[in-house]
Amino acid sequence: MSAASAWIHRCAQNHRQAGHVVAGFRQYPVHWLLLTLAFAVPLPAQESSEPAPLAARSLLLSVVQAGDKLVAVGDHGDVVISRDDGLTWTQASVPARALLTGVAFPDKLHGWAVGHDGVILATLDGGLTWSRQDDGKELESVYLDVFFRDASHGFIAGAYGKFLKTEDGGQHWLTTRPSEDEVHYNRISAGADGTLYLAGESGTLLHSDDEGKTWGKLIVPYDGSLFGTLPLAKGHLLTYGLRGHILRSEDAGATWEPVNSPVRVLIMTGIRQRNGTIVLAGQGGNFFLSHDAGRTFTPWKPADFGTSVAEVVEAGDGWLVTVGEAGAVRIKLP
Repeated sequence: MSAASAWIHRCAQNHRQAGHVVAGFRQYPVHWLLLTLAFAVPLPAQESSEPAPLAARSLLLSVVQAGDKLVAVGDHGDVVISRDDGLTWTQASVPARALLTGVAFPDKLHGWAVGHDGVILATLDGGLTWSRQDDGKELESVYLDVFFRDASHGFIAGAYGKFLKTEDGGQHWLTTRPSEDEVHYNRISAGADGTLYLAGESGTLLHSDDEGKTWGKLIVPYDGSLFGTLPLAKGHLLTYGLRGHILRSEDAGATWEPVNSPVRVLIMTGIRQRNGTIVLAGQGGNFFLSHDAGRTFTPWKPADFGTSVAEVVEAGDGWLVTVGEAGAVRIKLP
């Protein structure tokens, strides 16, 4: 797979053809950089990342809070760390050069990152040093997200129905099948009650209330790609995806209703801030803000910010830290 096909899987659409080129690519206005990367030569997974002074300003696809630090991952095996809410970043040495697409920290020390070429990385010191947990043989596997409940129990979701779980901190990974469909699983999330959600292409939204042992399918009135689920309080859920689609449920996913979105762009990520504001973000630097638990959203586009956002996190000082085409960028909400 090309060095940016995971980004295209997560940022473009739910149709694909054989090989590395995504079908229907012209239907979706993605930045020219993505098209360039789509045909780039993959870098060997077994090599180490190279020092890059501008790593924090290069393509990054995932960011997470790890104690008092932020850790972000992206192209060429880049892992960057910030100790000051995203104002400055330092690069960690990583034993891989594959595109990294997901990162998770259940606590301030234990973390995992996944990506292309079947790469699984782990850290025990908050992201300062990393080791490989994969055997280097899954070069055709593309992992798109990783989630850990605690330092022992975790899951990896990927393209073409790939799904792994561990109960021993990644010493052993077991391949499982949440469903019979070989769809791309884009994001894993968890509710406060422990329910797991798995969002993917073709309107796929699965849930598990037994730590991922079994999965059921939630019927969503949309058959395009879903890129994430945001569990809220008392069984309220939001899910989002292509063309500005936002759907809301007040009964734990039994029924859904669409939320009006006047800007029809891909929505890639979503968070609920500490003050209750819900922030969704995605293609072209478009944000969607809700102050009423997701019943309505107001579009917002920051001045001088027009690049696509892959993920967003709330920093300790209340600012948003986004990662995407422009690397890591701090943004203050209006």
